[in-house]
Formats: sequence, structure tokens, C-alpha cells
Amino acid sequence: MRWVFVALLGASSLAALSLYGESKPIPHRSPVDLAVLPGGARALTANQTSDSVSLIDLAGGKVLAEVACGKQPAAVACSRDGRRAAVANWWSSTVTLLEVNGEALKVIGEVSAGVYPRGVRFAADGESIFVAASGSDEVLQLDWQNRKILHRWPAPREPRDLALSADGKLLAASSTRSGQVRCWDIESKKLVWERKSDEGFNLRGLQFTPDGQELVVAHALRREFPVSQHHIDSGWVIDNRLSKFPLDPKARYEHWQLALDLRGQAVADLHGLAYSPDGKTLAVAASGTHELVVLEPESLPWSPGEPGDFIDVSLEIGAHKMKRIDLGGRPLTVAFLDAGRTVAVANYLQDAVQIVDVQAGKVVRSIHLGGPQEPSQLRQGEALFYDAQKSHHQWFSCHTCHPDGHTCGLRFDTLNDESYGNPKLTPTLRNVGQTAPYTWHGWQEELSAAVEKSLTETLFGPKPKAEEVQALTAFLKTLAHPPNPHREAQGEASAAIQRGQSLFEGKARCVRCHKGDLYYSANNYDLKFDDGTRFDLWNPPSLRGLFDRGPFLHDGRAESLERLLRTLHAAEKLGGEKLTEAERADLEAFLKSL
Repeated sequence: MRWVFVALLGASSLAALSLYGESKPIPHRSPVDLAVLPGGARALTANQTSDSVSLIDLAGGKVLAEVACGKQPAAVACSRDGRRAAVANWWSSTVTLLEVNGEALKVIGEVSAGVYPRGVRFAADGESIFVAASGSDEVLQLDWQNRKILHRWPAPREPRDLALSADGKLLAASSTRSGQVRCWDIESKKLVWERKSDEGFNLRGLQFTPDGQELVVAHALRREFPVSQHHIDSGWVIDNRLSKFPLDPKARYEHWQLALDLRGQAVADLHGLAYSPDGKTLAVAASGTHELVVLEPESLPWSPGEPGDFIDVSLEIGAHKMKRIDLGGRPLTVAFLDAGRTVAVANYLQDAVQIVDVQAGKVVRSIHLGGPQEPSQLRQGEALFYDAQKSHHQWFSCHTCHPDGHTCGLRFDTLNDESYGNPKLTPTLRNVGQTAPYTWHGWQEELSAAVEKSLTETLFGPKPKAEEVQALTAFLKTLAHPPNPHREAQGEASAAIQRGQSLFEGKARCVRCHKGDLYYSANNYDLKFDDGTRFDLWNPPSLRGLFDRGPFLHDGRAESLERLLRTLHAAEKLGGEKLTEAERADLEAFLKSL
């Protein structure tokens, strides 16, 4: 009887039985990235919540193979001949190497790749791979055969997406927290240029234009106005844009922008983008508003200055200037399968790859990768976290300012302190369920109350249902920090951490305010800032994952941990004893290990 049941299962279910066994619950796949193999008939997906990679028959609409990779895969790429593949494993800080042979997918090794790799690309010859290590602020080149690092390029802060020019000579990376894009010459290893999208953050979907003359990236843009309903309505809080950077280092204008938000119906949380091979179509996944935006590159009114808060009127009129195709779920990566009519989209919340006819404006096929048929309360809460349609005129979601439940590293002037005029740094939400009270002043004692307040007085959306608050609260309680690679230090590095811990608990007296396993306190403290504000007492945040944060303090005034310990948070200013240079270095090493 068991074999009759198995015979009736789809290919994705068979793969699940093989990979996870019958006794374990089948996990959501949550594809975060997609790589189309040469010819456009097959694709690979990085499945973040099942720690796996799938090989998919796009034409047949089925999963051919699924194999395990590292923890929390974030990106996948294939070589130009389609025989090799690589998956960047965010939580494992590794890259899984695979061989693709027909309908078979085989893991041939796993190699360390910096800290928190989030992007991966193959070199043109397929003999090396490039990796964006977001936690160590660098881009690596790894040799495929001997699995050794060939080169490291510095890329502060939090490099995520990589792009390779068609001729294989140029490599580009976008750093999401610094809003910077960098371009290197691969042969000489030299930086060609480094440019910044002013006030841009959450950079995603970096791509070279088909003519090879420019780089385009999707991102959010922060305005510094208070987060009020009127300012959201006016596009004065967060805008959603594309930026274009000419490759010519001597270009007259280094940065062009295009606004995509429609008044009353914004386009939120832009993620992947793709140009059609013929250069006539540009498709952009708007993950927060669950749609695919389709544009005609030749008609785009790029601006070398400020493009305004709303989409240019020329794109609002006409049947083909801009299309918005509803996909549902959370569409992330997009890739063309032909000259310009059909795209494949990795849809995280639908556990699926969608095939979309961009000319007809509709989904023609959805390929389910496996997972529960009905969403649990946690999955419903996760969907709410990523849903920009819960905000006023759908400008942004919880994820916008707390990407992946963490922090974007920017300040926003919200009503969390019951007033405007005191912008605060966006805190991480990792371990939030264990670190009450909430806000920088510790005014919110219940997480569910903080959730409802954020939905109604930061996003200014409709009053949520009780079950929505419960679901979102339950999801937030699952957020945790990735494994900290600094905890595995050896030799002198390990000794420095131990000395730093002794200082933390003794001479520096940090333990007075940062206590327990999570290094925080439920109490408020006077930090003696004397900065003219009406607030004197502050709630200390957890120090877990501190190395992957920054800037620091409630208003982000400390750009680095070193500066924080040397000046604003010096031990002698907070009741401890003055530290030597060597002691400060040891204390910093300990803090980075938490």
C-alpha cells in the first residue's frame, strides 16, 4: 500500500521523501534565488527554509532532483556551460559545489567562503566562482579545482548581489547597507570605480545592461521626514527606485535614478531584475507588493538628479509603458527564458517557480517545489512581515527597515517614543521574543502590543485582526542570529576573547547593563549623553550578533564598534575603569564573538 501511495506522489514529493524521510515534517522550500541553465528549459533554485537546492524542468513543470546543501542557502549560480553549479550558504558560511548532469544533481564538495555568503557568480570560464561575503564585507574569488581563495576585494557594508559582464572582464557588487556599488577589473584585480546611491539601501538585483555600458540595481530610498501618514502619502518616507551607473569612470553623470511608485499604489521591496536578451524588456520583482513590474527600457525617463517621489507621468499613460502583473506570494529572483516574452520567477512564499508571459501579463504555469499545503500560523506571520500592502498605500513592509528580521542600519523618526523629532536607529529583531521590553526607551512591555502599534502607527495600515497580530508575533519570536564565526577563534584570537570577557565582567563593568546569555537588561539607564533631548533613560539592546550590526547607539552616532568603545561608550564614562589600547582591542574581540 505504501508503494501505491508513493507512486501517486508528484516529483517534488518523491524528492522530499528521499531527502527528509517519511518521519519528518516536509518543510517549506522558500526559493530565494534562481539560476536558469543554458537553453532555458531547466533551472536551479536555492531553497532557504529547507536547506536544499532543486533542479527543475521548466517546460515539463516538475522537480527533477533535490539535494541538501548548507544552512539557509541565499543564492545559486551555474557555469555558462550549465555543468557546474554553486550555492552560497548564508548560515553555514560555505559554498556548496555541484555537478549538473542531465536530470541528476550531485554535490561534490563544500568550501568555506568568508562570513555569511549571500551572492555567488561563476567566472566566464567556469573555473572559479565569485562570492559576496556579507558578514565579512568582502568579495572572494574561489578556485573551483583546488577550492582555495584566489583573491579578496574589500566591499563594505554587506555586499549581497554580484554581476559579471558579458565578456567576463568586469565584476560588480552592490553593498546593501552602505548603498554602494563597486566595479572591478578581474584580470588586474583593480577597482575601476566605487559609487553610492545617496540614501539608497536594500540594494538588490544588480545587473549589467544588455549593451554592457551600465549597471542597474533596484533599491529603497530613505527620506528623512518623520514617519507620518501624510508624509507616507506624499512619498516622503521611503521611495522605491532603480539606479543606473555608467561603466565609464569618466562619465559626466555617475548616477541616474528612476522612481517607480504610483501615487496611492506604491511598488514596494524591489528585489530581482532582469533584462531580456534583446534589450527591449526590463522585468523587476516587487516582493512587497507581490507583483512583477514590466518596463520598456527605451522609454524610461532616467534622471541624473532627483527624479521626484512618484513615477514619471510618461510611464503612467499608454498600454505598454509599464505593466504590473500580480503574482501573489513573495516574488524574488526573475530571469528570462527566451528573447523577451517569458520569465521564470522564484516565489518564496508560494514555494514555487512561476512562469510568466510578460507580454500577455499573466502567469502561465506555477511549479510547486514541495512543502505544506496549508500555511501554519508561523508561515502566515512570515507573510505578514513581508507584506507591504499592510502599510498605507503599500509603500513599505516590516522587512523594508528590518531586512530578513535584522536592521537596515538607518534612522527613522517614528512614533515609537510617542513623538516626532527624535529619529532612532532601526534595531535588529533577532531574539526579540526574549528581550522585552521594547523600543529604545523600554516603553513597550508586550511584543504583541508593539506589533500592533508598528502596524498602525509606523506602517499606518488598517487595524490588524487579532489573529494577524498573533501570527506576526509568533513569527518574530522565531527570529534568531546566524551562527557567529568569531566564536570559533583559535590561538591568540581566542585568548583575546577570553581577556575581553574578563574586562567585560570586571574592569569595564559592562555587565551592569548587559546581563545574562543575551547580554541585555529590562531596566533603563542614564548614559549621560547630555545632547539636549528630553530623553535621559535608555534601554540597552542585546549584544548578541553585535559584529553584524552598526552603526551603534540609539541614534547611530557611533560609526564603528572601535569608536564606540574609545569615545561615546568608554568604560570610564559609564562607571568602569579606563582601558588601555590593548584592553580595548580585547574587549572588542569579545563583543564581536557574542
